Amino acid sequence: MNVDLAIVVLRLAVAAIFIAQGWRKLLAPAEAPHGRANLQRMISSGGFPAAAPLAILVGLAELGGGTLVLAGLLTRLAVLPLIAILLVAIGRFKWKAGFLGGWDWPLAVLGACAALLLLGAGRLSLDHVLGVPGS
Repeated sequence: MNVDLAIVVLRLAVAAIFIAQGWRKLLAPAEAPHGRANLQRMISSGGFPAAAPLAILVGLAELGGGTLVLAGLLTRLAVLPLIAILLVAIGRFKWKAGFLGGWDWPLAVLGACAALLLLGAGRLSLDHVLGVPGS
């Protein structure tokens, strides 16, 4: 039971981070420091095409993935795009800043997402209630 409670704590932390980030990317004023316009500029500076739709996609993935993780629904599937977002963020945008103040926090969140990928949502989840294999 302690492991299941620990997984809930992990899910709550990951969900809080991604729901807040996705919400901010989708619903904050476009020119806010972490709004969509800033994200679009960052995506363009990273050499990615179609920055506007990609910014919306990132926001949706973070908000949707965070919500699924919170509920413990399709958790292993939900963390996959979150892991991809974090890997790109570290590799394209944070790496050059160095570890401290650069990619230290994204790495910690990546580790939490990887743990959920390996552990699943645990017994205190919708995955378990619905009989999702590996929950």
